[in-house]
Amino acid sequence: MSTFRLLLLSFIILFGTFLFSESTSAQSIVNPNQTYSTTKLLNDIKKLEKSYPGLVKKKVIGKSEYGRNIYAVSLGKGESTVFIHGSHHAREWITTNLTMNMIDKYAAAYKSNTNINGYNVKKLLNNTTIWFVPMVNPDGVTLQQSGLKNFPAKDHAKIIKMNAGSQNFKRWKANAKGVDLNRQYSPNWNSLGGPKSPYYKNYNGPKVASASETKAVLSFVDKIDPEMAIAYHSSGQIIFWKYQQTGSRYAQDAKYAGKLSTITGYSLVKSKSFGGGFSDWFSNVEKKPAFTIEVSPAVGETHVPLKNYAKIWSQNASIGLYTAQEGFKLFDTRNTIASDKVTKQIQTYTKTASKLKNYYSTDIKSQSKLKVTSAHKSLYDKTNKEIKKQEKAIAKLPAGYRTKPNAALKTTKSYRDNSLAYLNAIQAGDDLAKVNKKLTDYAIAGTLNNSTLTTYEKVSKKITTAESQIKKMESNKVQKLAIAKYVAPATKSKKDIGYELARYELLVEMEEQLNKGDYDKVKENITKYEKLHSTYFYKKTETTLASMLQAIEDELLLLKPEEGAAS
Repeated sequence: MSTFRLLLLSFIILFGTFLFSESTSAQSIVNPNQTYSTTKLLNDIKKLEKSYPGLVKKKVIGKSEYGRNIYAVSLGKGESTVFIHGSHHAREWITTNLTMNMIDKYAAAYKSNTNINGYNVKKLLNNTTIWFVPMVNPDGVTLQQSGLKNFPAKDHAKIIKMNAGSQNFKRWKANAKGVDLNRQYSPNWNSLGGPKSPYYKNYNGPKVASASETKAVLSFVDKIDPEMAIAYHSSGQIIFWKYQQTGSRYAQDAKYAGKLSTITGYSLVKSKSFGGGFSDWFSNVEKKPAFTIEVSPAVGETHVPLKNYAKIWSQNASIGLYTAQEGFKLFDTRNTIASDKVTKQIQTYTKTASKLKNYYSTDIKSQSKLKVTSAHKSLYDKTNKEIKKQEKAIAKLPAGYRTKPNAALKTTKSYRDNSLAYLNAIQAGDDLAKVNKKLTDYAIAGTLNNSTLTTYEKVSKKITTAESQIKKMESNKVQKLAIAKYVAPATKSKKDIGYELARYELLVEMEEQLNKGDYDKVKENITKYEKLHSTYFYKKTETTLASMLQAIEDELLLLKPEEGAAS
């Protein structure tokens, strides 16, 4: 690189740092300029969560091989997600400092509604949630930073053996069981080579995803479904990005890699075919963009000195925001396409659903057409099934992408609902007609008893039900036909037979009064009975009533002749 380009890059970094410092004035919670232990990590996560409620949230995604919690931290409120993690490798804990500092600075900028290096933080984090796992390997980091004291004494000899006999663990890279966590992922795992047994570095493990830390990451990624991933490592100031992408995916990832290189000043690795790493897996299996960013000049088999951190931060301060920005674009494009696809499917079926209108409105021109055909019921059932299918498809879309398909489905539902209203009205009408016939048959036969009264009450209730259902029918014309066919005849029957039943009930009351010896009340009710209106619509009913009255008068005369004579 020429002297001019070096000077230009230095100026860009310093100017970017100035812009960043100008945009965030809130007091920092995270101090990245220190050895960042698991204890400091948890304390800072708790402080961040408390300081930014609703914006920052922590989650335990699993435990390490020695039972330490592995924490994820979400930052943002968007449905779109991206994933950034650090400290897959123990001696690379400077990446925990970096990711925690990102959370701190981004949250402060969100709260103060300020930009960072030109990025509108509030807008980005309202669209996208950045999920961080700042320390994938808490056992390994603890061993590298503090040695054996935080591990069971019974395991010390095994750990020393994995470190080739040394009790200096500054070079330690693996988890504390001697498995290299970034050689645990499936792509090309069988061909990675390396040590055949647990070691301080490069042992692939007995099988893919055997380590609990790896399992936790894989399970977590499956849950959050990120659009894009950044795997932070620490050696070389380079960016790995190629792993078997082809065609449009290659072009897309090359574009992203180029921008990441421009932001950081790091070189792109021209070829990479190792496999086994998280980014290889995410790109190869999830088919989404993933980048491994090495943040420091190579320092050998030890951790990056803290004196390098200021430059690392200046180079990476906006990487999380760029990732969130591009992740949302991917999310938006994918879900817009999915939303449009569902909408089109709904609109296509709506043409079929519209045929329901023939059954509940268009073809209903007379009372004789008020019926439910098998074709109508079949199309209704088919439409209802299709609506449920599309509702499930819509539910799979993020909330912000459901408006168009829901609007399209509203039309389909209107045909379904109008059809259901017709079906319910015809069913209520048919039920009314059935019970009204039973009541009329009683009247014609002159049958007056408790069953007749019960049936009369049923007619009254079913008239109310039928009227309620008919009012829900979409067509006023069809409503009028239904009223004429079902409600009007039943209402007339109810009125006509109601006169007869009023006299019948009075006669029953007189029979009870006779049994009690209340002769004066019987006499009063006979007078009342003779004043009641009689329609004489049902000859046999009139005969039944006359017979009942005659029996009462005869019994009254027999029991109290003077009352009979008086009457």
